[in-house]
Amino acid sequence: VLMTLGKAGVRGNGPDTFDAPTGVAIASNGDIFVSDGHGRNNRIVKFSKDGRFIKTWGRTGVGRGEFDQPHDIALDSKDRVFVADRSNNRVQVFDSDGGFIAECRQFGRPSAVFVSPDDLLYVSDSYSNARINPGFKRGIYIGSAVTGVVSEFIADPDLDRQEQLNITGASGIAADAEGTIYAADVG
Repeated sequence: VLMTLGKAGVRGNGPDTFDAPTGVAIASNGDIFVSDGHGRNNRIVKFSKDGRFIKTWGRTGVGRGEFDQPHDIALDSKDRVFVADRSNNRVQVFDSDGGFIAECRQFGRPSAVFVSPDDLLYVSDSYSNARINPGFKRGIYIGSAVTGVVSEFIADPDLDRQEQLNITGASGIAADAEGTIYAADVG
């Protein structure tokens, strides 16, 4: 073990505790970003590469910089922070100090985000249906992290049953240099 953040078995919202962390991303300078969103915290926590607390941002809500279950986190080539703000049906984009840049609602209800070195944004939607985020289909949305334009969609294997099933499809996502996509399906 090289580093541990948080305290095992201790929940909280302080600089050294989490409620239920959901993702981690590392900046080009080694800074560490953690999405703390499966519990009550609804925040992003930033640490230095040696694990020293730097700052936190976010709170429960629907506005800019507010979250409702930040479920994953990723960084692009410019170290912009992409947060899968799942229950708000959007990806929020911030600078590395937590300054709001944009929100993207065209990628469905994001359970996971991944940004490739060439700034392709992969977003998995494992919840959308006619009741939850109407008009979107479950699957993997692929587009530009720079422009926000969606260029590809891979349908959830259980798409024909998205109205009956609570959760299906990718809840975690990554891609390699050749463009092969890896998805963790919890449904």
